[in-house]
Amino acid sequence: MNETNEFSSKLLEKDLHHDAVSDYLKLMKNETSVVIWGCAATGQTVYDFLSKFGVAGCVKYFADNNRQKWGTRFNGLPVLSAEEVVNLTRENPETRIIIAAIHLVDIRNQLLSLGIEDKSIDINGFFLAKNYWTFRDKTAYQIIQSRIEDYAKVYALLADERSKAVYLSILNAKISLDSRYLAGIASPSGEKYFEKKLIKLSEYEVFCDCGSFNGDTLDTFIALSGGKYQKYIAIEADKDIHEELMRRIASKGYANIQTHNLACWKEKTILNFHPALSSGRIAEEGSISVNADTLDNILKEENVTFIKMDIEGAEEMALRGAGGVIGRNKPILAVCLYHSLEDFYRLPLLMKDLNPEYRLFVRHYKDMVDYETVCYAIPEDRLIP
Repeated sequence: MNETNEFSSKLLEKDLHHDAVSDYLKLMKNETSVVIWGCAATGQTVYDFLSKFGVAGCVKYFADNNRQKWGTRFNGLPVLSAEEVVNLTRENPETRIIIAAIHLVDIRNQLLSLGIEDKSIDINGFFLAKNYWTFRDKTAYQIIQSRIEDYAKVYALLADERSKAVYLSILNAKISLDSRYLAGIASPSGEKYFEKKLIKLSEYEVFCDCGSFNGDTLDTFIALSGGKYQKYIAIEADKDIHEELMRRIASKGYANIQTHNLACWKEKTILNFHPALSSGRIAEEGSISVNADTLDNILKEENVTFIKMDIEGAEEMALRGAGGVIGRNKPILAVCLYHSLEDFYRLPLLMKDLNPEYRLFVRHYKDMVDYETVCYAIPEDRLIP
């Protein structure tokens, strides 16, 4: 059996996108009391999905853990506290609570601890709605089948069975719009970018953080390294967030930190940028301009040992601008895949092409939600035996 046939035999054989949407809408048409938990973009995603198909009338409330939102209105509907949701379910046991949040499992556990029955909690509605919007023009099945040989090649290149299981589970979840395929695949969230069974940090680490945000990964790195490292290079495109990062470094007294207010790209240029609280990104419709440069230029004097990338879909362009440093230094790479389905084949193949000596691994760090998937490219001499 060749690698494409082997991969295809483990992939769902049918495009389930339209069936999944149809089945969910039939279910929602019979609901009379629905609460959407999440008063932000995630909750809006679910509400817009139900509105598009004319069944949003079943939604009577929103809910949120943010006290400042309690008693306000979202999409014209009252926003409840957790206590009010509990009271509502006692009055009407048929109430359905759709959790529309990235921290889905934490909220589900919270609701269960408050005495809400599991049958009242909908943990798939957000996943289905989000992926409906993502794949409404071309389904996940169609995308994967159009490049089946490339996805199969990545699957064959993955260095352990855990990686293969995670990879298949995420693809099958997207094909089926069913988050149950994600059950049990997540590693501990605190190990994101630093998978314990794969990587051990060195006291000589020169770590490059592409998309450093306000220093959340920096804090993790300092804790895991015990403060023993050579240099930390933080790169953040958003000017305001870069300033927040600088304040964090100063307030915590971190040493040997270098920062750059730049976007990582395939060439030195100026790009349009769409600022957002935690997910600013390069975009044609971006409202501000940012300076961009290649990692080959930024790191040309550095003996970099580890590169992490979480740059909201710009990972491919950043990798293309890092061929020199990757070929020369063979740093560990920890690169996010989850910003597009196409990245699940493009990025691993590109990393392997930039340095054929890499061994590839895939890990996932968010329970029951298809965010926070990381591909590791690790040279043999940096792998934990």
